[in-house]
Amino acid sequence: MPQLAFANTFWHSFDVLEEPVRAGVRKAMETFQQLTIAELHADKGLHLESVNNARDPRMRTIRINDF
Repeated sequence: MPQLAFANTFWHSFDVLEEPVRAGVRKAMETFQQLTIAELHADKGLHLESVNNARDPRMRTIRINDF
C-alpha cells in the first residue's frame, strides 16, 4: 500500500501556504488514500519523481503546483 509522508517541519508552515497550495496538499492526500501504487504511477497530476541517492529506491516526491 502506498504511503504519503511529510517532513516534521512541513506542518509548522502549512497554515501560511496560499489556499490553492493547501488545497493541492489535501487533494494529494485524498489521492493517496484512494489509488493503488500502479494507479499513482499512472496519475499524471502527481508528477511522481524519483529521489537520487534515497535510502529506499521506492521513494518518490510529488509536486503540488508549478512552483
